[in-house]
Amino acid sequence: MECWQFVESPAGGWYWLCSDVLSRKTRTSAATFQTRSECIADAMSYGYQKVAGGAIRAPSNVPPRHRGKIKTVKHKRS
Repeated sequence: MECWQFVESPAGGWYWLCSDVLSRKTRTSAATFQTRSECIADAMSYGYQKVAGGAIRAPSNVPPRHRGKIKTVKHKRS
């Protein structure tokens, strides 16, 4: 499993690092980027995936989980 880090340098440029399970640096970007988005786009060409661990996202037609108190509504039968 790989760990990806996106770092902003003191000068304001962004670069990425990829490490293995033992936290050894295996790859790093060859250049710095003006924005984090540009940095991520470059990392994707080297194997970075936005969804961690290759997990599958839920389909967009699935409603989000309710985080508040659930209100029960009773319906009268005709």
